[in-house]
Amino acid sequence: MKRTLLILAAALFFSAIYAQEADIQEESPFSPSTAPLPFDFVLQFEPALYLNTESTLVSAPSPIVYPISFGIIWPNYSKIAVQPTLSFFMMQHLLYDGKAVPAEIENRTTTTLSFMLNIPVVFSFFLSNSRFQVWTGPAILMRFGLLSPGVKESDSGWLGTAGEDVSAINSWFWNGARWFYFTAGGSWLYNLTSNLRAGPVMQISIPVGGLISDQNAQGMLISVGIKICR
Repeated sequence: MKRTLLILAAALFFSAIYAQEADIQEESPFSPSTAPLPFDFVLQFEPALYLNTESTLVSAPSPIVYPISFGIIWPNYSKIAVQPTLSFFMMQHLLYDGKAVPAEIENRTTTTLSFMLNIPVVFSFFLSNSRFQVWTGPAILMRFGLLSPGVKESDSGWLGTAGEDVSAINSWFWNGARWFYFTAGGSWLYNLTSNLRAGPVMQISIPVGGLISDQNAQGMLISVGIKICR
């Protein structure tokens, strides 16, 4: 008798679960295999002008760098979303008067690996076959200067040797909140397929920490490129 009751209870339990799943599937227009993801992957190719306010007599003209950015936008079908992205690019620097300034390849001391973590709020305006987006938010520029190939630590430098200059360059990057930026930008994405969008993107990255500590816009980035969302 107990076995019969257990079998009956189990049958009722699984029947209830099956009925609940059937109701959920009827309410949802998507099957598990076709339901859209709540986020989009973001890829950006955006050549940028790195503003150099120092004299070109002692440093390079404002160089063009080539950041590659990747991240996500979440949620992807909302008018307001967040879009954390990480960008990477490389530069050359030298030390002048205690400051890290862009350098031409023949005068470089460091090869600088640069990573920008950007966490903006995105506002989307949906059109019939495209969407226009604008965003703004804080960013952190993480820079790591490495002794450039062909340069020896014992080579002459501003502080005496290139090795000493490398240490001073890295200290300059992190002191005075020069790593703190604020970004603003916009993009116009066209629906290429139901899951793929692409279009032009523009962005400006303002060195808030540098404006406060140095009273100039050294390191401002102005970029134009292509944004792809999938």
